[in-house]
Amino acid sequence: MGQTLDYSTQLGRQLPPLTAIKAFEAAGRHGSFTGAAQELQVTPAAISHHVKMLEGWLGVVLFRRFARGLELTEDGRRYLPRLTNALDEIASVTDDLMCERAGSDRPGSAL
Repeated sequence: MGQTLDYSTQLGRQLPPLTAIKAFEAAGRHGSFTGAAQELQVTPAAISHHVKMLEGWLGVVLFRRFARGLELTEDGRRYLPRLTNALDEIASVTDDLMCERAGSDRPGSAL
């Protein structure tokens, strides 16, 4: 069995909650809390709550909120592509691992 690492203490990583990151990233791509909510299968209010939590955690405003939608702030425009790339990388390496594992579970496969 693999070793479990506590990244917060062993590597000194300070990460905001993943749910807040996912909410912000989806809202940034869609340009709306509604689109993000549909993608993540939650309510727009939940997306708004998570984004506000992330903004509080970071100490910056990521969106300008208008009656007819959202606009990324400069901080939001800088943060979004890096988070998108990071989430894409997590998805890619996860898919690779799962495909490798599925291949090794076939009869006759070496472990």
